[in-house]
Amino acid sequence: MIDLDGETAIVTGGAQGFGREIAARLGEAGSNVVLADVQVELAEETADELRADGIDVEVVECDVTDPASAEALVEATVERFGSLEILVNNAGGSSTDHFTELDYDEWASGISLNLSGPFNCSKAASAELLEHGNGRIVNISSMAGTNVTVHGNPSYTAAKWGVIGLSKHTARDLGPDVRVNAICPGGSPNGPLDRGVTSEDVADTVLFLVSDLSAYVNATAIELDGGGSLNERPDYLSKPPEEWPEFLQDQ
Repeated sequence: MIDLDGETAIVTGGAQGFGREIAARLGEAGSNVVLADVQVELAEETADELRADGIDVEVVECDVTDPASAEALVEATVERFGSLEILVNNAGGSSTDHFTELDYDEWASGISLNLSGPFNCSKAASAELLEHGNGRIVNISSMAGTNVTVHGNPSYTAAKWGVIGLSKHTARDLGPDVRVNAICPGGSPNGPLDRGVTSEDVADTVLFLVSDLSAYVNATAIELDGGGSLNERPDYLSKPPEEWPEFLQDQ
């Protein structure tokens, strides 16, 4: 059994989707959890649900694109729980514009959220994570950061590639006291496992990466796609995101 009792984890974008399930899984393993999100009301609803399951949860409003907000997040976490051992950079999102239609502001916004956000939070948390000698950072990338591109979303694709590079570089700079890994959710219901990725799949993989079971796993990007990348590019990837299968809506 994985035991995170006494540890504290920040989950950005923790109000819903992957983030909510990650927070629940870490909390079930004994960790204190901070839900960092700009959607405060939704985060509070999620926190109430997790508290009903016996998880010690705090909500902190945070805009990950703002370095000062990321620093305030870490300060609030340490003030509330006394330490910080785990950071899950989950907050993200995508535009739907084709490359030829994407203007610079939209490009910059996508990069800021999906790439600068993990940088800001990792930088803000680094001193606390280093202090205890067993810090862990998990960055949520995407199969779009490997060899699978999606409709439009050039800033999303570029940022998710960047998240993998950031993870590897950060692992080198913060080692041996902090391990840093990335997860690339994706996949297709037409893949070898005959289904798409779920929030539970992502949360279980995060739990593995922050546990002692993965003590020698570092600077790695796990392709969490059920082997779907073995297949040809699914037809839905040529369509707008609102027409994608339901299992992809959290990504």
